[in-house]
Amino acid sequence: MSTSIADLLEQTNRELAGTDARVYRRVGEHMQRSATALQTLQDPEAAGSQASKALLGKGSFLKQSVASLKRLCKDHGIKGYSKLQKDGLAKVLERHGVTPPPPPLESFTKKELIALVRQLLG
Repeated sequence: MSTSIADLLEQTNRELAGTDARVYRRVGEHMQRSATALQTLQDPEAAGSQASKALLGKGSFLKQSVASLKRLCKDHGIKGYSKLQKDGLAKVLERHGVTPPPPPLESFTKKELIALVRQLLG
């Protein structure tokens, strides 16, 4: 039994359609990875914020510098903070529901930093 031209064309079209579907699927996956990478580049804190907060531990306003507390006030649109000391800044931020950032790396001891690096590598 010989194969007709119509059968050969149909078979070729099916193979092409299958190839196209795989290509489109791979292009879609690539575009999704690219979009995620772009989002990470645009907002690196959002990408790693959960992991870094868990790794660095619970934040405290009192472990932050006065300058960083004033920057938090400014970022959250809080008024009347410029003359406040650290305790006052911490209270104002808490009252406005601002979540304390994790402690700065400078506040960790050498032993704690080594433990953080081991967690990251392990």
